[in-house]
Amino acid sequence: MQGCPSLVKGQGLGVPKGNVDKMNRILELAKENKAVAMAIIAQAIIDEGAIGADGTITINYTSRKNAVYLWKIANAWDLVHPIRKKKYINHTTWYVSFRAEKREEIYKFVGPLPDLRHDRMFRHILRRYNGGPHKARNGETQRKTLDLLKNKPMTVRDISYALDISASTTRKHLINLRKDKKIFVFGYNKKSPNKNQRTAQIWAFSKPLH
Repeated sequence: MQGCPSLVKGQGLGVPKGNVDKMNRILELAKENKAVAMAIIAQAIIDEGAIGADGTITINYTSRKNAVYLWKIANAWDLVHPIRKKKYINHTTWYVSFRAEKREEIYKFVGPLPDLRHDRMFRHILRRYNGGPHKARNGETQRKTLDLLKNKPMTVRDISYALDISASTTRKHLINLRKDKKIFVFGYNKKSPNKNQRTAQIWAFSKPLH
């Protein structure tokens, strides 16, 4: 990101210094210069981005102006879905979400991310999930999941990393194991930025009663 415009951090998308005219000039430059656009997008992901275990990359704002500004830059390079909003009691949130087929292209420009945790999350969603002729044998993934949980409680995200599978596949096996009363939800990872999401659930092995 060397040689890119000076950006103000802490405002979600790195709003350029100066007045509206300067912002508009940077906007037009980002529409013409992909490196500039990616620098602004990278800062937004670093500052405000939420990287889902199942591959979603979303940035949300309570400021419509900031959301539209970033969306215009990303949309110029066909990187995003249509902007969407959700109304709450006291505020409205605007969501900028990136297209799945563009994730690898984005990472080539912005990676590796300076935050190691976010970088690992980003790299994980780029991987090709096991499937087809390489799909694990029936019961093998559940056995490996139990082996992991016998050692220590783990979150959905941590298990998916360890087994190199998607979070949705991980949750499917966890639900089946819970039905068999082999595991249970131990709690939530309080340090997780997504502590209210299913990926922050901490699962533990159910020790047999003697």
